Amino acid sequence: MSIEINSASGRPADIGNGPTATGSQQQNSADKAATTQAAADSLNLTDQTARLQALEKSISELPVVNTQRVEQVQNALATGTFQIDPARVADKLLSFEAGLAR
Repeated sequence: MSIEINSASGRPADIGNGPTATGSQQQNSADKAATTQAAADSLNLTDQTARLQALEKSISELPVVNTQRVEQVQNALATGTFQIDPARVADKLLSFEAGLAR
């Protein structure tokens, strides 16, 4: 049910269940919708955005795994020359855990 306030007393007048917008109000609504749609269809990219997109593209082209480093570790394990520094491992583990807490 629509309510329209049109009296000097400010009391609402019941005008039924039909649409309340007049022809000019409907036209204004259509104009607003068209303006909103046109604004939604436009896109402006800044120089920083373009640089960020180029950076994302170059990063996506990098391999996920550093194959050279993997080969070095495999060779060191195979030859028994792989050195483990327990203090360094503990420090890295603590740093990682501290980062998760944030």
